Amino acid sequence: MKARLSAFSLLNPGKLKVLLSLGIKGYLADKGWFDAYRTKSAIDQDGKPIAWVTYSFIDFIKDRISKQHDIFEFGSGNSTLFYAGMARSVYSVEHDRDWFEKSSKINLPNVNMIHCNLVPGGDYCKSAQTTGKKFHVIIVDGRDRVNCCKQAIDALTEDGVLVLDDSERPVYAEVHTFLQQHGFKYLPFSGMAPGVIISKYTSVFYKPNNCLNV
Repeated sequence: MKARLSAFSLLNPGKLKVLLSLGIKGYLADKGWFDAYRTKSAIDQDGKPIAWVTYSFIDFIKDRISKQHDIFEFGSGNSTLFYAGMARSVYSVEHDRDWFEKSSKINLPNVNMIHCNLVPGGDYCKSAQTTGKKFHVIIVDGRDRVNCCKQAIDALTEDGVLVLDDSERPVYAEVHTFLQQHGFKYLPFSGMAPGVIISKYTSVFYKPNNCLNV
């Protein structure tokens, strides 16, 4: 390893200096990316839980969610803690029994955990509707995402928004078409996510007079 770094420094001393400094200062260090990468968990620079979405979306959403908002999320974890700290309530559905048991230990008064077996097009994608509630924000970051997005719009408040993570993937192109046909506009947030090397998108689908003031 030393030999490779030495050769790199001879050929690109400026780049090596920048590379070694990234863990000390700069955007990634400020965001806590290196600790997230090391621990394989979504945490910020202070070690607090955040959602496993793009940093640009986190910067956008953290000042717009309030105690007047009810959130539903497909997929639980650190994101549940993150949203629960800002919202009035968070409902989170999980298909994996072991992960559900782990997430259930969150035990916050405004968090409601739901376990539902995963069958494409089945009860899992309809779980927001089956709560009997309307949600201001529905976040799709679990499985069966196309069906989840299609079913979720019936569980949104009139000013509600839908958030789709990894929205750049071709397999989710159908979601873009479907939501646009139902009057939603599209706001993408691109960049890196906690501990993830590649760039990705987390996108907000919204209508006029939405709860996030987009």
